[in-house]
Amino acid sequence: QIHNNHITMTAERPRSIFPIDAVSKRHLTDKCPFPMTTPNQYPEKVEKIAFDASKHLVNPLEVPSHIKILESDPSAGDQCVKLVEVETATHERKVDLENLAYTAPFRVLSEEGVKAFREVIDGNVEDLSICTPRNPKIIRALGYVSKFVRDLNESQVLLDHLSSFANVDIAPHPMVTNYSQINFGEPPTDKVSSAIPADVWHLDSVDYVLVIMLTDGFDGGELLVSNMDPNQAMDRVRANNLPIEYTSPIKYPKAGYGIFMQGCRIAHAVAPLTGGTIPRITAVNSYSSRDSFRVDRPSIYNALAQNHRKEVYDAEYARNIAWRCKGKLEYLIENPQYEDAEKADHILKVVIDELTMARSLMKGEKSYAAPLPAAIKIEQGGFHKLPVEKDIVTVEEP
Repeated sequence: QIHNNHITMTAERPRSIFPIDAVSKRHLTDKCPFPMTTPNQYPEKVEKIAFDASKHLVNPLEVPSHIKILESDPSAGDQCVKLVEVETATHERKVDLENLAYTAPFRVLSEEGVKAFREVIDGNVEDLSICTPRNPKIIRALGYVSKFVRDLNESQVLLDHLSSFANVDIAPHPMVTNYSQINFGEPPTDKVSSAIPADVWHLDSVDYVLVIMLTDGFDGGELLVSNMDPNQAMDRVRANNLPIEYTSPIKYPKAGYGIFMQGCRIAHAVAPLTGGTIPRITAVNSYSSRDSFRVDRPSIYNALAQNHRKEVYDAEYARNIAWRCKGKLEYLIENPQYEDAEKADHILKVVIDELTMARSLMKGEKSYAAPLPAAIKIEQGGFHKLPVEKDIVTVEEP
């Protein structure tokens, strides 16, 4: 729908965020290099701790006992998907099919790694903490200020491990502000039985995330995942009609464990804490598929706009779009379409459309938003019941 030159859409259908049908064989683009220039707002800090994969990651990295994959579900509707659990060790994945929903929790950081990461957070929490319409407290841009965080996100050992679950080679997200977002879920006070959730129901605006738990000693705070088609789940959320039987709560065993998910394709949230005195702190590492023909959800621009100054998020968004389009153009350079001019035209049109949309968003001529209703009840879908005065929250789904 287009109203007054502004685009207002619900979450894209699953098909629209799969790679386009332009090539018979996947074309992988190189990882986006770390930028040569960085924002003045986020100068790099001198750190006492240097990331060392042999010390800060568990060795070897654990393999989750099972994963959930996405399969077509025509019975649910056109282009709909369902979640199917398979054993990681025995299930044979289809080649080149990015059908991961999410993994079971698996150990990522060693105890030393958790301790080192917490020290990095403690050194930046005062300068970088912000509050957004969706998150009561987060830290962004650690990828610029912390070399420890940068090296963790760019660790090839970790990238290779996660790529095996994604079923495609992945790369650190080109938007460095997406390196290790830190989410805080605060414990309840004496006056309420449960706290504000760390995150409400949403779909991610990036391809993949690794969510690493960094604290223990709290009650509640489960990762809530919808078991149904993501768009149907978000439709139910908007209608205040997502029953608990359509969701699954996932508890991290302890600090250092992570869950890897294709969060743009599954609706998820974080339940409020119901007890304890320790906050729930997680690091959310964002990754991109290296498939040249993957197309980002337009809402990624709006997600950045909630968190950073325009001069930062415009530059980051332009860098991401340029990297995406570069991969498609590289394909045409390496594979001239002598026998199929229509395919070449299709790829060029996708590039032009991506660049045109990016320019329109950055100039303020168009905007993308999928707002949740003002009267959305955040306790649906498995949340613990909140006090009456906290039943309503207004957010925009990035």
